[in-house]
Amino acid sequence: LRQLGRPVVGLRKGGGLLGRWEALGGGGFRYFCQDTKEKVIDVDGSSADLDKDIDLDFDETRTEAKPAPEAKEKKKEGAMESNKFQAETRRILDIVANSLYTDKEVFLRELISNASDALEKARYLRNTDAKLSDQDKDFEIHITCDKDKNQLVIQDFGIGMSKEDLIKNLGTIARSGSKEFMQKINDVGSSEVADNIIGQFGVGFYSVFMVADKVEVYSKAADAEGDIAHYWTSTGDGTYEVAEAEGVTRGTKIIMHLKEDATDFADQYKLETITDKYSNFVGFPIFLNSRKLNTVQAIWTRSKSDVTEKEHEEFYRYISNSFDSPRFTLHYTTDVPIQINAIFYVPETHTEKYGMSRLEPGVSLYCRKVLITPKSKKLLPEWLRFIKGVVDSEDIPLNISRENMQDSALIAKMNNVLTKKLISFFAEKAKKDPSAYLEFFEEYKVFLKEGVVTDFVNKEKIARLLRYQTSIEQDENGTAKMQSLDDYVSRMKIGQKAIYYLCAPNRESALQSPYMETFKKNETEVLFLYQPLDEYVMKNLQNFNGRKLVSIESSEASKEHEKKDGNPSSEVGDALLKYFSNALASKVSQVNVTDRLHDSPAVIVDHDSASHRQLLMMTEQRKIDLPKQKLEINPDHPIMTKLYDIHEKEPVVAQLVADQVFDNALIAADILDNPRDMLPRLNSILETCMRPQEQPEVEKAEKAEKVEEVKEAA
Repeated sequence: LRQLGRPVVGLRKGGGLLGRWEALGGGGFRYFCQDTKEKVIDVDGSSADLDKDIDLDFDETRTEAKPAPEAKEKKKEGAMESNKFQAETRRILDIVANSLYTDKEVFLRELISNASDALEKARYLRNTDAKLSDQDKDFEIHITCDKDKNQLVIQDFGIGMSKEDLIKNLGTIARSGSKEFMQKINDVGSSEVADNIIGQFGVGFYSVFMVADKVEVYSKAADAEGDIAHYWTSTGDGTYEVAEAEGVTRGTKIIMHLKEDATDFADQYKLETITDKYSNFVGFPIFLNSRKLNTVQAIWTRSKSDVTEKEHEEFYRYISNSFDSPRFTLHYTTDVPIQINAIFYVPETHTEKYGMSRLEPGVSLYCRKVLITPKSKKLLPEWLRFIKGVVDSEDIPLNISRENMQDSALIAKMNNVLTKKLISFFAEKAKKDPSAYLEFFEEYKVFLKEGVVTDFVNKEKIARLLRYQTSIEQDENGTAKMQSLDDYVSRMKIGQKAIYYLCAPNRESALQSPYMETFKKNETEVLFLYQPLDEYVMKNLQNFNGRKLVSIESSEASKEHEKKDGNPSSEVGDALLKYFSNALASKVSQVNVTDRLHDSPAVIVDHDSASHRQLLMMTEQRKIDLPKQKLEINPDHPIMTKLYDIHEKEPVVAQLVADQVFDNALIAADILDNPRDMLPRLNSILETCMRPQEQPEVEKAEKAEKVEEVKEAA
């Protein structure tokens, strides 16, 4: 029910009503079903059946209701005045009615917006002490539908229209009077009223001809004397008729005779769905068949201090169709460089982590509280798709149908403003409440990292929001702390020029990596990256705060720790360099001697990561052979010194060892494609190790002498 966001929901199957749910003020729900029992379901899931008979039809007493206005209007007897639409042809009217809008249902949005404008104008007149006719009528919009008559009626108690207004506003396409009214009140300094006027182009009324083959309008001007009112009708053929009317209340009543292919617009449930989608935040009550629809307020138009946490929670659940509470809330208002009223919510969790489909954008665009674009893809970058909320701006340049935005440069500016605001909002949260931010980061870190990779303009600002474990920082319990890149930079050693990182499956693997040996010895801090995406983050970021990001698996990583005289030449080193270059000629492109290693005989450097290779193989749909690698060897390691001793005397064993050293380096780099290929070699090495060794001649002589002594004693 919170997902649906309405106080009453009917459950239907075919044409019959199965039952309905109703939200209770205390957070529970009441269900009315065909067994004539009333079931109350509380938030905690407990339930109780109450013995109370109910009617299966909607129980209007349980929601705010108001009787529909009584239909007293009628055209006066007498001649009808026939006119042609001024300055526009029938072809233009056909375009407006049949080609301008992408979806027929928006006609209801247009008519409700026009009604809202009329009510706003009437309220302005009342506030300026102008005398209004029918003072007892509240500022409301009433919608009624009749399936039997195939009619839809929309009525407002707004400013209404005189005969001249009908001819001027309805008789001329692209004229609604709203723009003229806004100019008039701006001239006298009432900008607040101007802000509430929705209409801009005046073509919305003609959208009725998408669904109606005949339209009748009764209207009475707010300043009309007595019962002077008028009737207007047209079939959309390029002409219209006007006559006097009687029994008309202040405002305007539009009667639509629906086309055969539009009879579904006489269905109450469909009308409720459309109104809820586009016009739920209109500032005046909307009643459909006597029941109030717009029960949720447009809280983004109110001051931040006036909106309670409970209101935010209810509004979030309404727009996000969810049951949880928002993790973070940002209520943002600005007039520079563009007028924006916005509310953003960060949900507790998201569904992409469960392997479900990619999230759709969660922010909708409104203009003066009327929906323009649901789940807009242009308001925020793709990486912020987890954000839920609304953006309302009066500066949005819309096309003539009010369905799309026209000025792409202005929309790009709005995107930039909102993105920067959200980034600064997250940074502020990280500073004020680190523990809450870390919980948020653990839930949404994939999105932030995606932002670094895809948002070139803001990538360094987003990078400040990332958190990683490092090789040094731990809390008092010995648990690795999550650190920002700024934290790392603040602790860099004097003379350290780069930010070092290592991609590894987990912390234990990272600490045991041979690449860490020289960094441990020199106490240089290293960032630990546990997700495959992290490598793409670092490669796209490249630099942070003027420091280069360097993988310690690269040859560049050891430059700061090399001896000042470089790697001095030695007989063992030179011999092994030549030997490995020949023995592994089909596997290596380059072999170098290094002093970065202490406990390992060799490492691979400047290699593609395992995740990158897997991505390539998935893309190519085939196995990709491992390219030749760069090998760095440690000639001082016991394995290497022993290999130097035997590489000429026992070439077969030396080759086995060289191949195994290379494969071990591939394993350390996590790029060995198939470990099973080295099993035969390992068996051969084990067999060689287990083979009895020949004893030296001296040992043989001593042993023989002892044997003779034993014999003589015997």
